[in-house]
Amino acid sequence: MIEHLVARFEAARLGLHQRNLRQREEAAIARLGEKTLTGGVRSGRLASLAAEATAVRGRLQAMMAGQGTSASAASRQRIETLEQKLYQIHLTAGRLALALPPTGAEDEVHTIRAELANAENERDRLRGEGHRLAQETWTQVRSWITPRTPALTAMLLGWWIARGLAVSHTGAILSAFGLSATRRGAHLVSATTDTFLVQYGLPLAVAALSAYLAQRLAERVRAAVETVRERSNQATRVAGEARLAAAAEARDTREARARPAARKSR
Repeated sequence: MIEHLVARFEAARLGLHQRNLRQREEAAIARLGEKTLTGGVRSGRLASLAAEATAVRGRLQAMMAGQGTSASAASRQRIETLEQKLYQIHLTAGRLALALPPTGAEDEVHTIRAELANAENERDRLRGEGHRLAQETWTQVRSWITPRTPALTAMLLGWWIARGLAVSHTGAILSAFGLSATRRGAHLVSATTDTFLVQYGLPLAVAALSAYLAQRLAERVRAAVETVRERSNQATRVAGEARLAAAAEARDTREARARPAARKSR
């Protein structure tokens, strides 16, 4: 059970680690896209992204320079929108750069992806290990509960019935033992303790006795059933052996009668 919980905890920890790695991967792709757009010869989609990034960067710089330190909430929101747009442009450019022939700039992304793949494999292994441990634990619990089902059922029923009777007849039960349900009168310990013993201790004793008797009765029934089955199987085996012996005897008799007839025919 403890090993199962540890495996589940490690799997959850690796899940958080994978989330962090995905965030790092996205940031690395954005940095790769920024490097790709700001350096080297570009063409096609990368060229249009570079022009769009330059325009957004210019608007962003102009807005930040014009506002200074007294920027309003609306201005800050526009700046954040432009920053997010520039980030998405870099992210798109980085993904396009990963599809191009390698230049070495994408090594950071590949390193993070390799770490992410290792974490995914380890998490899958831990999940499988946790599932196997859970199955083993359930098998052990079921193997312990199944033969004790009569005792557990009788214990629950005994507790439920005895608890209800003890709560509703606490005073009568105490009076039967010569004790008082009030502060005045005779007490085994005190009124509170005596009431607790009647309402909880007595049902527990009844439940334990019910479980013991039910288990003994179930064991005797199982033993009787096994005995009857063994006798039935033994009778079936004896009858089968008798039938085989009768068939063999009949075959020998037919063969013995057939031999004189064959000699006469010769």
